[in-house]
Amino acid sequence: MNAKNPRQFRTPPARRWERRFYEKVDQGTEFDDCHIWLGAKDNDGYGKFRLPTGQVKGTHIIAWQMANERTVPPGWHVDHLCRVRSCCNPDHLEPVPATENVARGESFSARNTRKTHCPKGHEYTTETIRWHSGRRECIPCIRARDRERRAAKRAEKDDPYTDELD
Repeated sequence: MNAKNPRQFRTPPARRWERRFYEKVDQGTEFDDCHIWLGAKDNDGYGKFRLPTGQVKGTHIIAWQMANERTVPPGWHVDHLCRVRSCCNPDHLEPVPATENVARGESFSARNTRKTHCPKGHEYTTETIRWHSGRRECIPCIRARDRERRAAKRAEKDDPYTDELD
């Protein structure tokens, strides 16, 4: 530091937190590498950073907002296109509606949402599914199961030996 001007090499107070933020990011060696957050992470592996306001925010959200100089729209999430939760590379991040973010994920509901056919091979369309207790059911499979059940009941009713087994 210069003795005449002790503030010569200091970062302006408004930008100190940004320098502190980038000190905790490993930017890799290639252009398209993930920028891995080396600081604090939550239980799910997402990087966390305390802003000067005291608010703790996801590092991927902060990185995207700094790179694009705007905030994420309300109700939207910043999705990791690389699927690496600790990545802060703005090129790997995209704001999407919350439903889209969930659908792109690997949760149970996301995997089921991506299914286009039932286990028996019937295509899921608005005409071939019904919703029951929040679950998607295949109408052709329901009808086939009902036919089999009715046929079994008729066969049981027509069987002369059913009384002897009791």
